[in-house]
Amino acid sequence: MAGLDDLSRGELQGILKRLRILESAAPLQNASIGEGGLRVHSGGQITIQNGGLSVTGTATISGVLNADGTVTLSGTVGISGPLTISGNTSITGNVTSTGTFTNNGPTNLNGATKTTGTLSVEGVTTLKNDLNVTGAGKIIAGQTTIRPSGTINFGDTLTIHPADGFGPAGISDGLAQYTLTPGGGAYFHQFQGGVYVNGRINGMDMILSDLPTTSSPANLYIDPSTGVLKRSTAA
Repeated sequence: MAGLDDLSRGELQGILKRLRILESAAPLQNASIGEGGLRVHSGGQITIQNGGLSVTGTATISGVLNADGTVTLSGTVGISGPLTISGNTSITGNVTSTGTFTNNGPTNLNGATKTTGTLSVEGVTTLKNDLNVTGAGKIIAGQTTIRPSGTINFGDTLTIHPADGFGPAGISDGLAQYTLTPGGGAYFHQFQGGVYVNGRINGMDMILSDLPTTSSPANLYIDPSTGVLKRSTAA
């Protein structure tokens, strides 16, 4: 037989019991939010104290993200828009940029730097150490080209050749070649039709040494008007 509801007894004790249970309960310790979502408005905010925020899905920020502490990114980071860095940046991993990288402040490169594309410098470049150009590389400044071999080209004709194992240093302009002798003495001017030898540079005479000897009569003649050296057929 079902119990009878005693209308003479009040329900206040039961209500107080349920209130005590609600006051001591922690309903959000293991709460879940469905497709309706969670909305914080009117200047409210979510504060996480001594805990963490774990996102296994997608976090979308359409406003401003302010991070005053340490931000650690261990995965792939994709940036499709402008990136502005106003403070110090320390990067220990690989960075790949497919867009335009603009830095308006000083940049310190303390390690090896490799550029496989075109490096365009529109400002003043200061080198406090050597500039090593190897392989097929060269330095081009206007009409002047400096090659790793030491050859310097001025335009299309004038060229300075360094001394090597095949001969002394020289200067050529396409029609004539000036060969500098070791020690800064005489130089040879080779042009179309002959070779000119200057015997005095800075007051020094031209000296020919270690020539082979012969008992034949002299057969050389220098034209006093032109300075041309000729072989004499006079007896």
